[in-house]
Amino acid sequence: MAEKLLTNVSIAFIYREAKYTSETISQTHLAETLEVLEDQGDWIRVRQEDQYEGWVARSFVVEKPVNWTDHDFFYSADLISWIYQSPDLQSTTIRDVTMLSGLPVLEHRHGWVQILLPDGLTGWVIDHPRSLIGAIDIEQLVQTAFSFLGIQYFWGGRSPKGFDCSGFTQTCFGINGIKLPRDAYQQAETGQAVEADYESWQVGDLIFFSEKPNKITHVAISLGEGAFIHASGFVKLNSINPDHTDLYIEKYAKIFTKTIRII
Repeated sequence: MAEKLLTNVSIAFIYREAKYTSETISQTHLAETLEVLEDQGDWIRVRQEDQYEGWVARSFVVEKPVNWTDHDFFYSADLISWIYQSPDLQSTTIRDVTMLSGLPVLEHRHGWVQILLPDGLTGWVIDHPRSLIGAIDIEQLVQTAFSFLGIQYFWGGRSPKGFDCSGFTQTCFGINGIKLPRDAYQQAETGQAVEADYESWQVGDLIFFSEKPNKITHVAISLGEGAFIHASGFVKLNSINPDHTDLYIEKYAKIFTKTIRII
């Protein structure tokens, strides 16, 4: 059985090659399980939970404890929050954590939760859990997407610290119980095709664009009637419907490629 690691920092970069000067292709979040594919000492090639593969620096990961899953897990409702040494806002901060990370619960105390970190340290976070979605809900999906408005674009990003277009869609759907592949061209091969006329698009459909022949280069989440939310510069709203004068961008109307329905 392949060795399993856990990410030990809030967000670590996944690189195309085993060096910091290589292209960043994705991110891994605190406590995400990584499968070891190759070990080069300071660098490890890993497979992430979404099956994406790349290189992570050894200093950002630790071996996965054998009893890691023998707990209930806490997911914060806050996009980014702090882990404190003790249940006191004036105490020392240990590290930050995004809403994507599930951490084992050790104790609840007066509005705080004591959690276990991958390296064995314990800390305290404010007890503000997010609900884990059992069945997909379109309204909740849209609320999740809107909660990220204004977060900057970052190539390879898939967290509240920065998104690329497909990292944004993957995260929005993942939080709401649907696993999507990592890249836009992979996401374009899922679901059912929808007619090209934007009047037939439903809220939650995925809209794909292409700036290169025969290659998907961008993805957005439909809000209906040609409007969509996406990561481009930052998470924002746009539309290919000319009636949406404040949102309309002609470029996207020209490079629209296809729409699929996941839900």
